[in-house]
Amino acid sequence: MKILFEYFLVIITTAILISCSEKSKSVDLDDIRPKSGSRVFKAKIIENDSSEFLLKSYQNDSIELSLTKLITNKKTTFLQRFPCKKSAFRTLISKDTNIQYQHELYEYVDSNQMKNAFFNWLDCNGKDCRSIKLYEETKIENLNLLIITTSKSIDIIRSNSNVNPENWIDYLRFSRKMSDFKYILYQKKNHKANWFVFKENKLVPKTKK
Repeated sequence: MKILFEYFLVIITTAILISCSEKSKSVDLDDIRPKSGSRVFKAKIIENDSSEFLLKSYQNDSIELSLTKLITNKKTTFLQRFPCKKSAFRTLISKDTNIQYQHELYEYVDSNQMKNAFFNWLDCNGKDCRSIKLYEETKIENLNLLIITTSKSIDIIRSNSNVNPENWIDYLRFSRKMSDFKYILYQKKNHKANWFVFKENKLVPKTKK
């Protein structure tokens, strides 16, 4: 009788231990898998939504830029040395994937901040820190280059492909609601820079004094 009782006790104890072990394992797996998967998924959604939201500002019906992809560039730029309210550096890709634009944008608290940054850019341009005079017609860079300033913003667009200044001015007017244009510089690749003013919804060459 004693042997039979001990036999049943061993069976019951073994069953309890196995049950607890299996229950512990299933809880551990459930705790790990859902949490890990949900974190990765949420991070991707936030990142994609952010890029898509920013891209929409370039896709206004009144703007003919035909851009399909936006990539945030984390490279430090020269103008980021100076105080500003907002700055961004983006790579933009058009429907024709061979066409890409590098877009720097800066927004300032007032016109004094904008002028300070812009004239510092003129005073120390490029890797060799070359000084450029305001309205000077000279080759500045090897790419197509467009610079548009308003009283509180600076936008710099570079590309190996053709840059249409009117389309980018429309981007500022319709998507960013800016209209008080101050300095507009446009340089075609391998040409000298030209300066313009925006009058009566047209880009007009700056009159030489």
